[in-house]
Amino acid sequence: MKFVRYLGGLAAAVALVAIFAVYANHPARSSDHQDSPATIARPGADITDPYIFPSPRDPTKAVIVMNVHPLIPSGQAGSTFFDPGVLYQMKFDNVTPNTGGGAPKEDLVIQFAFGAAGAGQQVFVYGPASPVSTGTQNALLPQLTGSGTINKPFTAGNMQVFAGGREDSFFFDLRQFLKILPDRNAGNTTTPLQPGGLPSCLPKPLGGNNTCPQGFNSVGSDTLKGFNVLTMVVELPRSMLQGTSGSKLAFWTTTSTVGGN
Repeated sequence: MKFVRYLGGLAAAVALVAIFAVYANHPARSSDHQDSPATIARPGADITDPYIFPSPRDPTKAVIVMNVHPLIPSGQAGSTFFDPGVLYQMKFDNVTPNTGGGAPKEDLVIQFAFGAAGAGQQVFVYGPASPVSTGTQNALLPQLTGSGTINKPFTAGNMQVFAGGREDSFFFDLRQFLKILPDRNAGNTTTPLQPGGLPSCLPKPLGGNNTCPQGFNSVGSDTLKGFNVLTMVVELPRSMLQGTSGSKLAFWTTTSTVGGN
């Protein structure tokens, strides 16, 4: 099966590259929801967040998370399924971050592919292994590591795996965001601006001092609370990710669609 990423709208379906120290205790994360018409039209290929962090139950292991399909309404996570026409990939560069030069290039990949949508949707896991191809050309690895069923944990080689629906784990206060960056909120005239386009209630440089009308240091409101995503979670020994020249790696996620150019 050959997977080729769209060169148009879906080329944006690449989550943030993040540096992670395999033996450190610092997670790396980012967030992105519905950032283009193409990803809105095909939500199964829309990446929201990647996470990587030490396993809380075993310090010799790492947990890797790839979230897709944003803004699934509450109660519908169990009836929303992965797109069988999409190849989901966790990519790792364990050479460049340790040599200090060049753009990241995947040395290892973990791939997810899915069977027909439905309550018993099959989950197929490949890797971690060196990719067959890199960049925009993406092919399945030749060796299947393991398989399971959506919404049920299973073992694939030395990895513990889960793929299914979960509540969106990212906290985002959209109302506050639109006040801080009012250019994202066309027609907003409720927050006066100071030179540079920042709300006048914020000092320069940015800092929370409770001078904003709503209290800049307040807990805020989680706009994503109650919304779900489809998540792929892998727990594996850190040694499976470590390169020969050091303990740091770059991690990012991509989605690729069958066919296209």
